Amino acid sequence: MIKKKKYLKFKNKIVVFILVMLPAFLFSQTDSAPFIKAEGRQTFCIGSPIKIVTDFSITDVDDTTIEAFFIQISTGYQAGFDRVSLSGTHPNILSTWNATEGKLTLISSRSGTEMLFSDLEKAVKEVVFTTTATTIISEKFFSLSTDDANYLPATDHFYLFISNVGITWTEAKIAAENRPLYYGRQGYLATLTSQVEANFAGKQASGAGWIGGSDLDSPNVWKWVTGPEAGTPFWNGGVNGNSPNFAFWNAGEPNNFGNRGEDYVHITAPGVGVSGSWNDLTNTGDAAGDFQPKGYIVEYGKPGDPPLNIVATTSIYIPQVLSTTDATVCESGSVTITATKDTSEGEILWFDASTGGTQLASGTSFTTPVLTTTTTFYVTVSVNGCTTLQRTPVTVTVNERPTITATIDDLICSGTAVLRATTSAGQIDWYSSLTSTTPIFTGPDFTTPILNNTTTYYVEANNAACKSSIRTAITAVVNATIPEFDVLQETYVLCNDIGSIVLETINAAANYSYVWKKEGALITGNLASISVNSIGNYSVSAISEAGCTSEEQNISIINSEKAAITKNDFIIVDDSTNNTIYVNNPTLGIGNYEFSLDDEFGIYKSVGFFENIVTGIHTLFIRDILGCGTQEYQFSILGYPKFFTPNADGENDIWKIEGYDKDFYTISEVYIYNRFGKLMYTIDKNSEGWNGDSFSQKAPSNDYWFKTMLTDINGYAIEKTGNFSLIRK
Repeated sequence: MIKKKKYLKFKNKIVVFILVMLPAFLFSQTDSAPFIKAEGRQTFCIGSPIKIVTDFSITDVDDTTIEAFFIQISTGYQAGFDRVSLSGTHPNILSTWNATEGKLTLISSRSGTEMLFSDLEKAVKEVVFTTTATTIISEKFFSLSTDDANYLPATDHFYLFISNVGITWTEAKIAAENRPLYYGRQGYLATLTSQVEANFAGKQASGAGWIGGSDLDSPNVWKWVTGPEAGTPFWNGGVNGNSPNFAFWNAGEPNNFGNRGEDYVHITAPGVGVSGSWNDLTNTGDAAGDFQPKGYIVEYGKPGDPPLNIVATTSIYIPQVLSTTDATVCESGSVTITATKDTSEGEILWFDASTGGTQLASGTSFTTPVLTTTTTFYVTVSVNGCTTLQRTPVTVTVNERPTITATIDDLICSGTAVLRATTSAGQIDWYSSLTSTTPIFTGPDFTTPILNNTTTYYVEANNAACKSSIRTAITAVVNATIPEFDVLQETYVLCNDIGSIVLETINAAANYSYVWKKEGALITGNLASISVNSIGNYSVSAISEAGCTSEEQNISIINSEKAAITKNDFIIVDDSTNNTIYVNNPTLGIGNYEFSLDDEFGIYKSVGFFENIVTGIHTLFIRDILGCGTQEYQFSILGYPKFFTPNADGENDIWKIEGYDKDFYTISEVYIYNRFGKLMYTIDKNSEGWNGDSFSQKAPSNDYWFKTMLTDINGYAIEKTGNFSLIRK
């Protein structure tokens, strides 16, 4: 039962009154409870114990004793570090400390008796708070109550863990709602809507248990189904869901483990995951272990409930430095730094170290000595001489004076220029003059407005208001001169057997880059010459260093080729009174050709016909007019005498074919026959001719016939026949 003996005594006294005025029962119940009053919102000096009240009293219109009294750290409790204990000598009072709940219980030291209010008042005034924590929550609240229920000042609600191993959620909901009224307040399964409330009811409860959340009626939409928050959703989805307000699920929850209908919220067992966090369970939970229900948490309180005088609240707090202002110094100097505090109490102290050290000044501002290096000072709030509170660093940064380390001018034809600068530190400010005060741009790369004339700008390095000692000039040079150049040729010939040709520009007036195009399309290359391998219409323009572009100059590339010849391209007439050669093929290739006989570097003519050619070896030169090369055709003009007189007088003694050259003809034989067709003699390649002898006898005067087969160095075969006379006299 949550009501104490004094409350039972109270009910006995008014039983008759209840029969007469039952509707007023709840009000009378609250009105006649003990009235307690506690004062104290004090600053806490870390490392020193502090009494939790500055004043305390307890009264009751019909009683002067109480069975038990409870003092709990209701907000900001740091388990394992914080403690509330009774100091001094109090022979009539016994104290016990519950580290889990952060609660101190005071009872009479004499068995079977209650504490006198007077003894209790003295004892409460001697209750002190101590902590061994090094990082301390800045404000802690203490609840002082005549009842064992846990009281949270932030909600003005009471919370009570009811142990009941194995109870189901639905049973717990009914049990919570049917518990006796708590000083007129109706109980319900707890609804924890903030981290403060979840920490208090979950971590400081004496065990894990059910609370009033469920998604049974709306899967994956978790709602509070009890108390004044009934119907309010607090979580949407599963493990990766989200909260429209507040939820405190353990890691990996809610997971509907095993898809077994885990539709109810349970505070996780101690030691399982995050302390005080939530887990989803089935209505019954597990039969044993960490996920077996151990009870439930009842919450008392709803909007409109009248305040209960059975509880009072005090607090202690650590004064905080509310705000600070750092500062910067250029190269060296002194500067004033400031701080503010969150309380009207105490004063601000300045130190040279985070702990210990030397106090330098007091007050909201501190003027440093002359500094040459970055230095950190520390500020704290001191109340009643306390210097152990956390110190806040305030840094004075000493910046090295920056310099402009590099600049890049720009040369343009017209339009905008891009100027660049780099700095040793900080940012770069751009100015229109040496003396102007307002930057026109900040940053490393400045794009100028459209310029028609050369313009100089000035840059300054700025590192947290520490500026370079001088401004550096950067110039945008405007040079609108149009490039001038010529092309070496307007027309080029690309010979088919060469494959590529170099197009060239000449007479450039300056250092230009070039843009080459073929049929209007860009081609790779920006030098003064370019190698190409196809015919077409090309163009080239020059770009100056400033970016000015010339007009395009056009270049045409046509193709041609060296003549391609065969034996059939020529008609040769020899052994005649007018030996001739005639080129009878008008298309020796795609080029235009001209011809010369026996002189490659002589006079050429456009017609391939030559006459009155003497017997012997000759060369016809065929030259491409566009310069793709000269082709040669070597031929022989042959002749033979009509008679010979082999009489050894030294004249006409040998018959041979004239114009014959054994080096020109790789295969040659001449056969001589009499008029009856008898072979008289064979002239081979190495023979000087026929001297008129046949088979060791002198052939008689008569007419003879010859037949010859010649193969020249070109592989062409020539066959000739004829007759001549042998005359002896």
